[in-house]
Amino acid sequence: MRYLRFIFLKHFGLSVVFLFLFSCSSIPLESTKKTDEILNIQQNFKIDGKFKLSFMDSKETGYFELDKYNNTISLTLGKNYLFPEEILILDIRESLDLTQFSLGKSLENTINDIPIKYLMEICLGLNAVDQQNDGLSINLEYNSLKKEPSKVTIASEDFKLTILIKKIWKN
Repeated sequence: MRYLRFIFLKHFGLSVVFLFLFSCSSIPLESTKKTDEILNIQQNFKIDGKFKLSFMDSKETGYFELDKYNNTISLTLGKNYLFPEEILILDIRESLDLTQFSLGKSLENTINDIPIKYLMEICLGLNAVDQQNDGLSINLEYNSLKKEPSKVTIASEDFKLTILIKKIWKN
């Protein structure tokens, strides 16, 4: 014990640095995420990604986070991480107005609504896309052997919405 005290006092500066480093460490939240595949739309999950909404004369880009918990969907849209975000709280039975991706800018053209449940099924790769939804054409692109699409394109005559999916995980 006496020897330990001597070493501690002798190397006090080094001991303070070690104590400071270990006391300031934290456990990252990313380690609790599960990467199991999602089998149906009833499970709780989260989707992160980027989007690009294109018109004939303008473009709007940003990021999104879609968080599904029970029957509630929280959709967070942002231009970049420095500007304020827009948060939409929806029920799974509601439709999403795709003009929300314009982030508050007024648009001359109106964009069709799409059921939020249908949009989530498309992003998870659970829905067959051969059906046309009110004049909307939907295209999916896959990376390597993943079941989920990495890029979803929803287009009509007036607009084109491209969704790049970065991460999908269970809550």
